[in-house]
Amino acid sequence: MIAFVLVVYYKNTGDFPAKTERRRNMNLLVDILQMASHFLFCAFVYFAMVIEDERFRKLRVYFRIFIWFTFVYTIAVIVFPRFMSRDFVVFLITRIVVIGLSIVFYIHLIKNLDRVFFRYLFAATTFVFISGFLALWDSFSTEGNSKYTGFDYLCYGFFLENLCFVGAFVYRYFKVNKEKKEAEQLYETQLYATKYEIQQLTMDNIGKEIHDNIGQKLTLASIYTQQLEHENTSADTKEAIGNISGILNETLWEMRELTKSLTQNSIAEQMIYDLIEKECERVEKLKIIKAKFLCYNKKLEIETEIKTIIVRIVQEFIQNSIKHSECETISIVMHSNSGKIVLVLTDDGKGFDTEQRYTNGMGLKNMKKRVKMLQGTFVLESKLNFGTKITITLPIE
Repeated sequence: MIAFVLVVYYKNTGDFPAKTERRRNMNLLVDILQMASHFLFCAFVYFAMVIEDERFRKLRVYFRIFIWFTFVYTIAVIVFPRFMSRDFVVFLITRIVVIGLSIVFYIHLIKNLDRVFFRYLFAATTFVFISGFLALWDSFSTEGNSKYTGFDYLCYGFFLENLCFVGAFVYRYFKVNKEKKEAEQLYETQLYATKYEIQQLTMDNIGKEIHDNIGQKLTLASIYTQQLEHENTSADTKEAIGNISGILNETLWEMRELTKSLTQNSIAEQMIYDLIEKECERVEKLKIIKAKFLCYNKKLEIETEIKTIIVRIVQEFIQNSIKHSECETISIVMHSNSGKIVLVLTDDGKGFDTEQRYTNGMGLKNMKKRVKMLQGTFVLESKLNFGTKITITLPIE
């Protein structure tokens, strides 16, 4: 198109008198470039349509006709230059063929104006059609009085058409990028959901195995020690056996609590308030740090999946704080409003640089993935010597 514009400008501003051999050759060159421009324009539209939707490959037959027509026309101009330059009927027939083939693509664009991408292509094609008809009208109305017959209209049409093409592909670039990010996010969510299901199944199996196998053996050992304590009359031996029995009973209680936290059935049967409260009680029994829990709605009922993830996040945060933060107190606050549940986890430990530690911490990554799986938000705040705070917001029905 640029070559066409430059040649027309050169022809009409240079020394090319009418009805001379040089003028005729320039006119033929303009015709070839104009035909090539129409073909490339049509090819551009065709492939743009196919990129957007594969079903437009059915227009391939019209595109191939356009290829052969352009090729034959170019050969005819080279072989029969005088005939092609003087015969008006041939000129008219070639333009009708070009317009007819272009209209085929134009009609399919009209049928798909519900898509923004096709609206840009439709606007580009419309500008070319309008400029072409105005240029043709100008050529007949001036009757050779103007050396720029139709040239201005074609320039405007080409400029506006290319502007629409730029708009179409800029739009498509951002659209494809957005779709790619959404697909990646969906893939990550599905992948993590699968991992979560496998992890939960494994934890359920471990919990049941502990309860059915190890639990029974510990219970049997506790019964034997109680029997020995009852039968033995020596005070020292009786006291030692009583201590062993106490340790076994305490171990049994802790084991039952552990199996409850591992199995999802136990989580499904309890309120979220009770689950978090028990986690805090377990921490308090360690007598290492204090754990405070505040909930504004103790009767809050949420889905088992959400409860499970909240419990795992709380457990992960507590473990991280005990291992790394050197804190004295862990605080957990939970409340719900407007179809959302907000969980705030804080500790008064040494904190860390989020830019350096956050990218490498698997515990924090696991928490964030769990929140992302439920379409929630995860905000981490931490400063050296000022502790750590995590605010989690999850949508609930």
